[in-house]
Amino acid sequence: MDKLESIILELEDEIAKGKKLFGFTLINKERILSLIESFRTDLPDVVREAENTLKNEARILQEANELSLKRIQQAQETADYLVSTAYITTQAENEARLILEDADNKAYNIETDTKRRIDALLSATESALVNHLNIVRNNREVLSGELLKQYVPLAAAPEEEQ
Repeated sequence: MDKLESIILELEDEIAKGKKLFGFTLINKERILSLIESFRTDLPDVVREAENTLKNEARILQEANELSLKRIQQAQETADYLVSTAYITTQAENEARLILEDADNKAYNIETDTKRRIDALLSATESALVNHLNIVRNNREVLSGELLKQYVPLAAAPEEEQ
C-alpha cells in the first residue's frame, strides 16, 4: 500500500512540475505512463492483501461468532442446571418437610396411644389394688371381730375350782 501511495505522490509531483501553456499543462508522458504501469503492477498485490484481510476478518468474525454461540449455549446449560437444581432442592425440602410432619404426627399418635394404654393399665391396677385393699380391710375387720369375741377379760372369766 505504501508503494501505491508513493506512485500516486509521484504522479501528483509530475503533474505539478508540468509546464503551463495556454491553460494546459504539459507533462512528461513517458514518466506518467511508467508510473501508471507501476500502479497497475502493484495494484493486484494490494487487492490480494485487502482480500486476505477481508477473508481473515470474515474467518475471525466467524470464529468469534461460533465461540460466542458456544458460550451462550454453555451459559444456557448452566442456567438450566441451576434452575433444575433449585427445583430439585425445593422439591426435596418440601418432601422432607412433609416426611418430618408425618413423623411428628405418628410420634404424637404413638405417644398418645401409649399414654392411654398406660393409663388404662394403671386404672386396672388401681382397681385391682383397691379391691384387694378392701378384701384385706374386710379380712382384718372380720379377724379383729373374732378376736374380740374370743377375748375374755381375766376378771370376767369364771373362777376355776380349786
